[in-house]
Amino acid sequence: MKPQTDRIRSSNRLSLLSTGLALLIAFILLMVYQYVIGYQQMHEELRTEAAIIGANSAAALVFKDFKAAQETLGAVQLTPRITGAALYRADGERLAITGAWPFPPWLDPSNPAPPQKQVATSTMVGHHWLGEVLREDVRLEGSQVGILLLHVSFTSLYWRMLEYALGVLAIAAVALMLTYRLTAGLRRRMVRAEEQLQMMAFYDQVSGLPNRSLFERELRQAAARAAREPKGAALLFIDVDDFKKINDTLGHAAGDQALRMISQRLTAVLRSGDVVARLGGDEFAAILYGIGDPDNAAKVTSQMIETMAHPLLTTPTPSHVGLSIGVLLLPCDVSDPTVLLQRADMAMYVAKTHGKNGFRFFSEAIDARVRKDLELEAGLRQALQNKGGGLWVAYQPQIRSQTQQLAGVEALARWRQPDGQQVSPGEFIPVAERCGLIAELGDWVLNQICRDLAHLRTRGVALRRVSINVSPHQLLHGCGLVEHIGATLARFGEDPQHFEFELTESALMDEDGAVVLDAFHAAGFSLSIDDFGTGYSSFGHIKRFYVGELKIDQSFVQGLPEDAENAAIVRAVIQMARALSLTVVAEGVETLEQADFLRTCGCDILQGYLLGRPMPPDRLVDYIKERRGVE
Repeated sequence: MKPQTDRIRSSNRLSLLSTGLALLIAFILLMVYQYVIGYQQMHEELRTEAAIIGANSAAALVFKDFKAAQETLGAVQLTPRITGAALYRADGERLAITGAWPFPPWLDPSNPAPPQKQVATSTMVGHHWLGEVLREDVRLEGSQVGILLLHVSFTSLYWRMLEYALGVLAIAAVALMLTYRLTAGLRRRMVRAEEQLQMMAFYDQVSGLPNRSLFERELRQAAARAAREPKGAALLFIDVDDFKKINDTLGHAAGDQALRMISQRLTAVLRSGDVVARLGGDEFAAILYGIGDPDNAAKVTSQMIETMAHPLLTTPTPSHVGLSIGVLLLPCDVSDPTVLLQRADMAMYVAKTHGKNGFRFFSEAIDARVRKDLELEAGLRQALQNKGGGLWVAYQPQIRSQTQQLAGVEALARWRQPDGQQVSPGEFIPVAERCGLIAELGDWVLNQICRDLAHLRTRGVALRRVSINVSPHQLLHGCGLVEHIGATLARFGEDPQHFEFELTESALMDEDGAVVLDAFHAAGFSLSIDDFGTGYSSFGHIKRFYVGELKIDQSFVQGLPEDAENAAIVRAVIQMARALSLTVVAEGVETLEQADFLRTCGCDILQGYLLGRPMPPDRLVDYIKERRGVE
């Protein structure tokens, strides 16, 4: 703010100097104009006086009357502008003289002094800045009888100019004083308005911190400074975790209150020379100068995260948030603020994908990963816009452990890029969740499943059950998700009882998801808990939401039966599930030993590469016919 204030003061001084210079030039031009006008007026008056004196002295010149001529010139002394006069006869002899000016005794009438200005019959024969000599030819009945010389002083003109200048300056001073007093309030309002404009242009109105525009300017200077100093600097890109919940549950007023508290806590962690700014929304950024060792940046970042562990005292109820922070060490190979923020943002993005409330340093690996995610996002958007071009649904068989008959299939999304390369669901599903494409992808998958089921029926295969995964992000759409699924199945003429939806354990723990689970049950859909044992759900939650099936995560199946701990966990889950009349599915079965152990423990359904890999619909028809066990 101080550099900006200095620039304003400098601009004001320059404006004042320009105004003063303009007034000075105007004053000088005015005085020159007044001098020219005054000089012309005085000269016209003197010519008139010279003509009168010449007419009165004509007789004295003709008769060579010295006394009469002297009396005529004596009247000149009554005029302060004329300091001397002399009368010369036609032959050049001086007849009379008055005043202190040294007129010559003789004047050559045939060779007068070279005139400077000729006006009528008057001629200026001498000129000086203090005065000049005027010549008037004296005539009587058309004949020249003599010459009159007058010495004129400009002192009166100069005094008149001085009085005029003092008057103008006095009037200007009074006007300026009155203007200054009358505009004092206006100037104060203008200063406040300028300060407010500066605040609006460079500072965030909610938090009072610098905004993105001012921060990018500071970041450019920080990059140059870090290149000169040995200790360098660090750029932090800070995203507030779960801030949206505050706005959605408590309102935007509470959200603004939370932003101010977050700003205060971040500022309290930093040193006075560091910079923190709000970039917009729930994003902040900070510059740490002279950071030296990267561990120092890590310590400051950890302090920021720790200071958010205490609840924010928002109204009407306290709020809890976390921070995901990306750290970029300076200097680096670029100095453009936009690129620097992008890199720190990438590191923050990775921190958020690793569970939030943490931090990551930017590296080339992070850059490659984020760029790959961006490419996947662009490709997935293109695929969905092209009616699922490259997307297809694979079906993995689920086999009953006791009868070896087909119990159903799990539908799994697959993606083949235009170059023929298969993209793992573990790569593109998280990308779809993060960029908001998961709802559109889920809708496409459901429609494709209905089309595939119709195709299978034309091949003589009618599946009794299809399991479909539902992302936690889809549950954010509320009961509208269930209504949309029901409408899609009705449009294709499918029976809802043939569909089972697999949810993660986090859906049971989420309060918003509870309403959606009740809606699934009310619509007649079966529910299954996928990857059971990896979350924090309990059998009480499972009973509450009418879950009919548990899927033991493949991480517990691996190593069976040799891994005693996994074996004990699997036995316990199966026993408790059977006590609650729940169907148990084990996924990731790859060996006969695993299948035999699970069958012995009472697991109902097996799923894994041992029993069948995910396959397209046509391959599924051949698989089913080979087994001859469709229920």
